[in-house]
Amino acid sequence: MPELAGPASLVLSELVGNVVRHAGTPMQVTLTLRKPYLRVAVMDGSPADARAATGRDPRAEGGRGLMLVRELTQRWGSAPAGAGKVVWAMLPAN
Repeated sequence: MPELAGPASLVLSELVGNVVRHAGTPMQVTLTLRKPYLRVAVMDGSPADARAATGRDPRAEGGRGLMLVRELTQRWGSAPAGAGKVVWAMLPAN
């Protein structure tokens, strides 16, 4: 599915970047294709909630990663997983 390579890479980059910047823990990346969606998920060891920045100056450095994920995906979210959480995003794979 070459048409998903760009959006999926960008979403994955943002989710992994958030683990590096905010959680600082080991992570596990999972990609699952179950039509009509490609699920991109990153599990980390931090229980801190993943949330998109709101009300930020759009020119500010950082803080827009999950807003970008929201714009590129059908839906996204996070759920507790072990001592941490998994942040996931669903991209249409038609």
